Amino acid sequence: MSMSFGLASTLSTSQKLTPQMQQAIKLLQLSSLELAQEVQAKLDSNPLLERIEEDDDEYENNRDDRADELSESLTLDSWNQSSSDASSAGSDNHTDYGDDSTDSWEKLQQSRIDDGAMDSDSSFDTDSFDASSFDKENYASTSTGAGNNRGDEDFDSYQGGTSSTIKDHVRWQLNFKRLSETDTLIAEYLMDSMDDMGFIRIDIDELLQSFDTMANFYQWDERVEYDEVMAVLRMIQSCDPIGVGARHLSECLAIQLSKLDANTAYLKEAKALLTAGELLVSNNIKALTERTGLAPENITPALNLLRTLNPSPGLLFQINQPDYTQQPDSYDIPDVLVTPIRSRKATANTEALEDGWHVRLNPDTLPKLRVNQEYANLVKRGDDSPDNQYLRENLTDARLFIRSIEERNQNLLKVATSIVRYQQEFLQHGATAMQPLILKAIAEEVNLHESTVSRLTTSKTILTPQGLFSLKHFFSSHVSSSDGDISSTAISAMIKKLIADEDPKKPLSDSRIQKELLADGIDIARRTVAKYREAMNIGSSTQRKQKY
Repeated sequence: MSMSFGLASTLSTSQKLTPQMQQAIKLLQLSSLELAQEVQAKLDSNPLLERIEEDDDEYENNRDDRADELSESLTLDSWNQSSSDASSAGSDNHTDYGDDSTDSWEKLQQSRIDDGAMDSDSSFDTDSFDASSFDKENYASTSTGAGNNRGDEDFDSYQGGTSSTIKDHVRWQLNFKRLSETDTLIAEYLMDSMDDMGFIRIDIDELLQSFDTMANFYQWDERVEYDEVMAVLRMIQSCDPIGVGARHLSECLAIQLSKLDANTAYLKEAKALLTAGELLVSNNIKALTERTGLAPENITPALNLLRTLNPSPGLLFQINQPDYTQQPDSYDIPDVLVTPIRSRKATANTEALEDGWHVRLNPDTLPKLRVNQEYANLVKRGDDSPDNQYLRENLTDARLFIRSIEERNQNLLKVATSIVRYQQEFLQHGATAMQPLILKAIAEEVNLHESTVSRLTTSKTILTPQGLFSLKHFFSSHVSSSDGDISSTAISAMIKKLIADEDPKKPLSDSRIQKELLADGIDIARRTVAKYREAMNIGSSTQRKQKY
């Protein structure tokens, strides 16, 4: 056998995430304090960027125009029309990624074997820059509103805290993996769609469309491919806890089964059962036999094996989250302001008040920046000298930075306005009127990707007549009731009110609270009542009972 040596060239392409793109993504999720720090760092490093002083003539002349751009007024009539259009356009495609996975798992855990049943309806799977002028009187009136009538975060709602979460834990592990710049971008988008239970709630095709849009905007040479996304997804799914990063419950359990010893009893049968989908939770032996081809005597042991798995990899992190029901610190500065509008509508014999809401960004938190024209005028075309190149690079950087902040603030206003549209009942009546809401609904209305909405609502607060809240506070799963869907946040508030009004000598048991809720058309299990109660750090009836 002969051997030869030589040189060979290989043609390959790779996609680079530009510094400008990294900067734009980073700015989306910064809090007002972090944004101020980022702006100051940029001012210190870029001489062509300067802050606009409020006594500047240009600032005063353009203030009113900018105010109109960064505020929105909502009336009930406009909302009714827009919500009607949105619901008719998006009802077929709407997907609620609430706690279906957990509900299905509880059904699987508690269901009893029915050897004769043939079918089931149960479901197993889930699947220049400045802002508006600021009226100090409006600020004072809204901040002193019904601040005590606040809702409470429940055990499965979105939360915006900064302590360790399942996302933080997985991101920390990804730091030790070899990720290219493109892989890092993909991982960030996938992680942004991860819910509190550790499931990734995103449609891969939609994500690819978002990357195509970014590729066109930033003029990338290469496109993100499906295989690249799936490779990063598998990398996330290799992290701890086992099962994290799954897109639905079946995949979560399948990942955990794949980690078991190959000689585990009934492992093959358990994997086969995962393909049964909606039949699995019914424990319908006959139907499962027909669907999977397994012997009836092997189904029960395989089901028992599935019950040993963890259906919610992120639950431990959820339980360890801090109490979000506490009043925000007095020094918290809101990013968004919401004030009521009262416009008189005259009729023949009466005057009616039409309710509406004025949504605007807090100008005290918005950077006021511009390009230093004196330095910009020194830039010469066709001059490749080091000094001119330095000025040109900083001029481009300053313009892109201002543009990125403008886009951030405009999108933040769009998202906040959409949230207010959905939650007008809450603004008027308090926590018990909170509506169910998921990121997907807001993303579809404002035409942004879910991960972008997630970033924009991270570490942002909104001042309302009901108090100061994180934007994440308005997202929660739903429970069906006789009057339609009701948010889990509203259920928490109702349970809290029932307990507050109880006789301290005879506190309400979880079963009694369940019956009280059922009388209001809300049908939830006693164990679910206990979860809500424990999430609010409220003791059991025995612990609450006062002895005299």
